[in-house]
Amino acid sequence: MFFLEKLYKFGLFCHRRLSKPKKVPAFVISIGNITTGGCGKTQMALKIAQILKERKVCILSRGYKGRLENKGGIVTPNSKVEDVGDEPLMLSKMTNIPVMVGKNRYKSAMFAISNLGIDTIILDDGFQHWGLFRNLDILLINGGNPFGNYRLLPYGILREPLTGIERADIIVITKRKDLNVIEIIRRFNKTSPIFEADYKPSALLDNNGNTYPLSFLSGKRVLAISGIQHPQQFEDDLKDLGCNVEGIRFPDHHFYSSSEIEKIKHKAKEFDLVVSTLKDKEKLKGGDYLFLNVSFSISDETSFIKLLTPKEQ
Repeated sequence: MFFLEKLYKFGLFCHRRLSKPKKVPAFVISIGNITTGGCGKTQMALKIAQILKERKVCILSRGYKGRLENKGGIVTPNSKVEDVGDEPLMLSKMTNIPVMVGKNRYKSAMFAISNLGIDTIILDDGFQHWGLFRNLDILLINGGNPFGNYRLLPYGILREPLTGIERADIIVITKRKDLNVIEIIRRFNKTSPIFEADYKPSALLDNNGNTYPLSFLSGKRVLAISGIQHPQQFEDDLKDLGCNVEGIRFPDHHFYSSSEIEKIKHKAKEFDLVVSTLKDKEKLKGGDYLFLNVSFSISDETSFIKLLTPKEQ
């Protein structure tokens, strides 16, 4: 019955055994998760980039579904989302540090070190990436749905067995709801420090860069558009802000077709506002949309920052 799950697990084993992580002359911080999406990796990458702003930092991303995913390349705020992917473009627009995309993270890292003078690399979605050696592995776990049904893909949401938690140097519980998650983590990793991350809606943005207070949503009928891994959290956040919400959900990293855009515009006539996520912002240009901005904070941030310092310093 679970043949595909066993096949997936065997593939993981072979891939890891055959891979030889390559070291680069830079401090590499990996951010990843043990399940499929929805843990807040992008917000964590932004946070770490902000913390390490005095260093020469670069973010490496795969650029999932972008045209440059195989070839690789540098992301700028003027890049096309179809070329670099939604999250890398969002990262580039929200930071003033270099962002690079490409499956070959070692190649991207060496380019950044040689040509951009980079000394610190943030490896986005790197927990299962074996091609690049990292000095620090940060594992994010969604506290609201930590491990799904505890099964591997394709029958569950686990990217690898829970024993992989042992590799994490730092563990961050995001969107905390399940009080048993720490107990489960400690079964597999008894020593690494555990932090909690808090996500809170902070403002609304439009396509022209204007900002609106969250109170703007109160009492409104809102059509929520999202192409993310866990849309329920996004819709719940909107409801908590006092509006009536109806959601239209698309797959994670979805690129909206012209016909889908037209359907959204037609449906929007029944509502006061259309609100989407910042991740979807570059793919929903040209419409009268608002986008929910989210603030991100980490418990005991002082201790967290100390762990990001290279030991040799």
